[in-house]
Amino acid sequence: MTLLICGLILFLGVHSVRIVANDWRNAQVEKLGFVTWKVIYSLISIVGLVLITIGYLKARPHPITVWSPPPWAWLLTVYFSLISLILVAAAYIPNNVFKVKLKDPMLVGTIVWATCHLTTIGSLAGILLFGGVLIWGILDLFSCRQRRADFAMPELQKKASSTMTFATVVVGFIAWTPFAHIAYGISR
Repeated sequence: MTLLICGLILFLGVHSVRIVANDWRNAQVEKLGFVTWKVIYSLISIVGLVLITIGYLKARPHPITVWSPPPWAWLLTVYFSLISLILVAAAYIPNNVFKVKLKDPMLVGTIVWATCHLTTIGSLAGILLFGGVLIWGILDLFSCRQRRADFAMPELQKKASSTMTFATVVVGFIAWTPFAHIAYGISR
């Protein structure tokens, strides 16, 4: 459990710098250069992710059960994961309706992903992992919206393209398909 917690601190900590110390972050980017900052940021993220993965896998064989999810809850996770992956795809595909309307589709997708996993995982490790990601996602979403409001720039009204929206859904669906097959195999 210690590795999981250390990994969460590193991973979510580095991802929270803009939330709690945006001026410091900007000073570091200016001092080190954008590429150097991204390399350091990425290395800390990777170490955090590795620790999270190892810590979570070590906790799985002997879980500390906090609550028992209902047997149908996995269905929510399977289908809400589709929504999450479509929203992640929306962050990278321009002019889709999700990006135009939500502005931060990846964060919204992360929030949906963490929430649906909290409904199916009742172990302490799962609650720490997905609860931590959920709290971070909500705080970061508010932070992003606040930074946009602070600039007080008029939003450029981008038009959503139905072709790009369709492409976003297709890419999200393709990314989701392996997870659906795994879930189907588990349910049988």
